[in-house]
Amino acid sequence: MVYTNAMKYIELIVILNIFIHLCFVKIAYYLLRIKPNNKAIGISCLLDGVYILLYVFIPYKIENYRYIFILIISIVPFITKGLTKALFLCLIYLMLNFTLGGSAGLLYNIINHFSVVLICLGGILFLFACYAIYKKYHFRPDVLEYEVMIEDENRIIYLSGFCDTGNFLTTDDNIPIVFLKKNINIGHYYKTISINSLNTTKKIPIFAVKSFKIKIKNKYVEKDVYLAYGDIAFNVMFGSNLLGG
Repeated sequence: MVYTNAMKYIELIVILNIFIHLCFVKIAYYLLRIKPNNKAIGISCLLDGVYILLYVFIPYKIENYRYIFILIISIVPFITKGLTKALFLCLIYLMLNFTLGGSAGLLYNIINHFSVVLICLGGILFLFACYAIYKKYHFRPDVLEYEVMIEDENRIIYLSGFCDTGNFLTTDDNIPIVFLKKNINIGHYYKTISINSLNTTKKIPIFAVKSFKIKIKNKYVEKDVYLAYGDIAFNVMFGSNLLGG
């Protein structure tokens, strides 16, 4: 093994690359307003550190596999978010990687080959177009994701809940109403209420459960709510009045 100047600063190189990788991951999550999975991010940082060590000490042996390593490192932080979300998060991460340089291999290619720079610029425009399309049809800036725990008499379920800041639906006694997808089926019937929407009145049954909790700042906080079922895009939707908004 040939000793190189890079090996003098191996700790700094590894720490710097992991820090850059972590920043790109966090930025991708922030841009799509999706709650990050810290365990997946931790695993990806570990893989990134291993990749940098291999690239410094045995670059010629992993040269043919470096893009496979980069692809794995790029998808691991987002793999728990479902195919569509993971794809767009990964594309944003790669866009940042290509423009700012998150790995030694990409930096080398961008600096030494002008044709690669042109390809990267074209790729950036394509990724921005994909993101614009996704934002138009899927992304709602007024919706935030939270972990939800619902406990009934005989079971507990954990779901991803979404907060709609424009929803303040409550019962007559000012208890917030949380909407669930019809196929979830938890809770026992409480009563039927009337709700007004677009100059129409609709009656819906609402259900009570033993407890309804939202994970806020890594702690489950119990909320007094009733449940209703409907054809909604998410498993759980609740108003920002549950968060004090």
